[in-house]
Amino acid sequence: MAVSNAAEVRSPVPTRERILAAALELFAGQGFEATSTAQIEAAAGLSPRSGALYKHFRSKEELLEVALAQRMQEITTLPERLDLGPLTDLRSELALIARWGLAELARERELALIVMKEGNRLPAFRDAFREAIVRPGHALATEVLRRYSESHDVEFEDIEALGEVLCAALVGFALQGFMFGRDFVDISDERYAAAHVEVAMALVEQNERKRK
Repeated sequence: MAVSNAAEVRSPVPTRERILAAALELFAGQGFEATSTAQIEAAAGLSPRSGALYKHFRSKEELLEVALAQRMQEITTLPERLDLGPLTDLRSELALIARWGLAELARERELALIVMKEGNRLPAFRDAFREAIVRPGHALATEVLRRYSESHDVEFEDIEALGEVLCAALVGFALQGFMFGRDFVDISDERYAAAHVEVAMALVEQNERKRK
């Protein structure tokens, strides 16, 4: 007990945040149900089975709720962080979204893996993850296309579906790395983002030709 308390005092990271980080890593690696509170406490540098976790969280479910709430709070500031103004260069804006999307998905690796492993058992968490992480990406891609259509007097046949194609392509690439490891994917995020933009531009140009 003394060793654990001393470690906690020396740690620059608050105990609550250590518990949260340890829990997410364990949930992502071995599953929500298979992870015990004692394992979380040990991974956070606390005495296993000491009950320290319950001083900060009422349950494992609340751990997930708090993690998702934190991410939702950050994602609501996305428009300000990306500084989206009047659309002048579609290629540059699509590149910005592609790079942001891959970086954001990498940040949400643990949450994504938990959804993949436990989505059927935790439908509320799965749905909340979709609303907090997936839908904003789709909305952003669709908004860029909408602004482009308005500024260039172009009418897309199905702008919602095109936004979904762009969003799903980024998600699929990221999930490959999550499931099989980064070595499974031979292409860097930078190269994939560049190719993603080329495909997106080809789809936009094809749509424009159809409408002329």
